[in-house]
Amino acid sequence: MDTARVLELRGTFQVRPRQVVHAPTALFDGLEVIRCFGFDVREPEPVRRRKIPGGTVKIVFALDGVFGGRRVEPTALVVGLHDHAGIAEHAGRMHSVQIQLNPLAARRLLGVPLHELRNTTVRLDDLVGRPALELTEHLAESGGWPDRFAAVAAFLRGQFADAEAHDPAVAHAVRLLQRSAGRASVSALAEEIGWSHRHFRRRFADQVGLPPKDYGALVKFSGALTALAGTPAPDLSAVAAHFGYYDQSHLTRACHRFAGLSPGRLIRTPTEDLPERERPRLPVSAQVVADSSNTGGGVRF
Repeated sequence: MDTARVLELRGTFQVRPRQVVHAPTALFDGLEVIRCFGFDVREPEPVRRRKIPGGTVKIVFALDGVFGGRRVEPTALVVGLHDHAGIAEHAGRMHSVQIQLNPLAARRLLGVPLHELRNTTVRLDDLVGRPALELTEHLAESGGWPDRFAAVAAFLRGQFADAEAHDPAVAHAVRLLQRSAGRASVSALAEEIGWSHRHFRRRFADQVGLPPKDYGALVKFSGALTALAGTPAPDLSAVAAHFGYYDQSHLTRACHRFAGLSPGRLIRTPTEDLPERERPRLPVSAQVVADSSNTGGGVRF
């Protein structure tokens, strides 16, 4: 599996891989953190990068930069699960530390129903209060990456210390969806757990951020994306059959939903400097906040 290629296609880091500084994984032992990284880059010309959802919740500490033509003060944002493709735009400086969490860990950390964050972005201090403001200020004033990463790890340990445990039934359902590459029957999962379909859907969306059917579709596409990234000329019919799509056109529809274009164009098109025609059509107000937060989604204040 070409992990680097998959991350590049997703637009995971928002910048070129060589510009990313990765936090030592040992700092986050036991914290259910997928990855923590930072970057401090300057783009003299506007750059557009594709964003493909990866089933994670992100905490973005925007420490300095010019977004949407205006300077922003240090702020921390939470980017909820997205279920469709997006585009991030940037020009000028972008200085950031970011954390990616699996949704169950994010639910524990943030203490709010994750479906409220679906396809949107909120301020971290609106959810956890003053500690988020203090950490953001510290990160902005810090002189180096080791100190920043250590401060983030200490913050997470403090927040998780008093957090509620996972909902075991939903955690079980998530594991089964992941093990089955998104093909597990939602009705069968609800029956196995002993809940009505309606109650299962509601509890799952609360803990994960998406209903089980949508989350399963995202997990399925993630598997297909990995296969597509593994070869320059993938057999689309074979990929579709392997991951449980009815046919190649079914895979293509999923690719349009989650990546914004067909499988063939996804593999051939660079992940940055995307042509104007490939930008999703957003309302003007949504585009402004998408550009300013660099997340590809709206931000609520």
